[in-house]
Amino acid sequence: MNAIQGIKGFLGTSLIDYPGKVAAVVFMSGCNLRCGFCHNSVLIHDGEHLEDVGFGELIDGLRRRRKLIEGVVVTGGEPTVHPQLTGLLRELKATGLDVKLDTNGLRPTVLEELLRNRLVDYAAVDMKMAPARYAAFLEGPQEAPARLAETVELLRLSRIDYEYRTTCVPGLVSDTDIETIARLIHGAPAYYLQQFIPTHVEDQKLAERPAYPREVLERFVTLAQPFVSNVTIRNL
Repeated sequence: MNAIQGIKGFLGTSLIDYPGKVAAVVFMSGCNLRCGFCHNSVLIHDGEHLEDVGFGELIDGLRRRRKLIEGVVVTGGEPTVHPQLTGLLRELKATGLDVKLDTNGLRPTVLEELLRNRLVDYAAVDMKMAPARYAAFLEGPQEAPARLAETVELLRLSRIDYEYRTTCVPGLVSDTDIETIARLIHGAPAYYLQQFIPTHVEDQKLAERPAYPREVLERFVTLAQPFVSNVTIRNL
C-alpha cells in the first residue's frame, strides 16, 4: 500500500489517547457530522488543503518507535468515512501494535467488518447527545438512533475493550441526554463524561459558554451509574 488519502497528521508518542498504553496517534480528515464544539474542525473543513502524511513515512515512524510504543490510535475527523480504512488498519496491525479506533459510531457496517477481521483491539465511541437529536443539532442522519444502537450491540457482543464518551456541552447535553445515552449503553465497560473546553471550537457562540461546574458533572455521573458502573469525569 503506497498511498492512503486522508491521513493528515501523526503524533509519535501519546500517554493519554490509548488507556493503559503508550501509543502513536494517526489523524484522518473528513466527518459525517457537523458538531459546533469540534476541536479538530480543521480536519473536517480544510482537510483537502492539508498535505497527506505518506504511508511509508507513517510506517517508518511507527517502526522507529516500536520499542517505545505499544499501540496506535486512529482518530479524526471520522476514520470510518474512508474506504481505505480496512487496508490501513491491516497494515498497522502488521507492525505488531494494538489498534484503537476513535469513531462516532454512525457507520456500524464498517465497524462490523473491522471487528470480523480482528483489526481493532480497542474502540472509543463518541456519543454526542441523545441519538434522536443528532439530525436537528449535528446535521446527522435521520437513521442515527438505529445506527448507534447497532454499534452498541456490535461492541457488546465483541471481545474487544471499548468505551463511550460524551463531551458535556452546556445547552446541548442535559440530564435527559446523559440518562438516555446511559440506558442505551447499559453494561458498557466505561463511560467518560468529558468536560467542555470553550476554546478552539467551531461555533463561536459555544465558545462564549462557560463549562459546566463540577457539581453538574457529578450529577451526570449519578444519573448514568445505574446503567454503567464505571462512569468517570475527564478533563477537569
